[in-house]
Amino acid sequence: MAKTIGDITAELSERVLGPAKAEAEKLRAGASAEAGKILAAAREEAARVRAAAAKDAEETRKQMEIDLQMAARNFILTVQERLEKSIVAPTVAQAVESALNDTKFMERIIESLIVEFNRRQGGDQPVEVLLPEKQRKELESWFLNKFREKALAPLIIHFTDKISFGFKIGIAGQGNHFNFGDGLVEVLADFCSPRFRKAFFAAKEQ
Repeated sequence: MAKTIGDITAELSERVLGPAKAEAEKLRAGASAEAGKILAAAREEAARVRAAAAKDAEETRKQMEIDLQMAARNFILTVQERLEKSIVAPTVAQAVESALNDTKFMERIIESLIVEFNRRQGGDQPVEVLLPEKQRKELESWFLNKFREKALAPLIIHFTDKISFGFKIGIAGQGNHFNFGDGLVEVLADFCSPRFRKAFFAAKEQ
């Protein structure tokens, strides 16, 4: 029996087109699955990127907060230091200078120090006292002569423009002197500064 065109077409469809169609469906299914995997991976990566960005943003915010706190603290410390320099040191300097400009007060201090120096080193070496040049007229005729008389060992007196107020005292020839002028101001200012901070800044620091 001869095959008709319809028979041949049906046979071709069954043998060629059928498997091809099945293979195409398989490929489409595979492609769909692969596309699903790619989409899932893309979504996962997007979520990871968002999480990383959020983490970076939070870390940046925290670091900015820390930096701002440090900047604020440094500013407060700077203000405190400037206030101390503008209030404590000048106040102490004024009080010390006023006291040391009192001749009677100077006399008592220097006399006590000369006695102590002589006691410690046995009076073998002369005591050297440096005084302000601007007080020469006031001190030379009365103050210095009186101390020379009381000295238990030779006493060397120098007037100098390098001292604005107060005096320096030490053993002659050693090059070291105790500073009862600017040095005394510095020591007393350092002593007063913690008390100044406690009085003016304690409530803010708590």
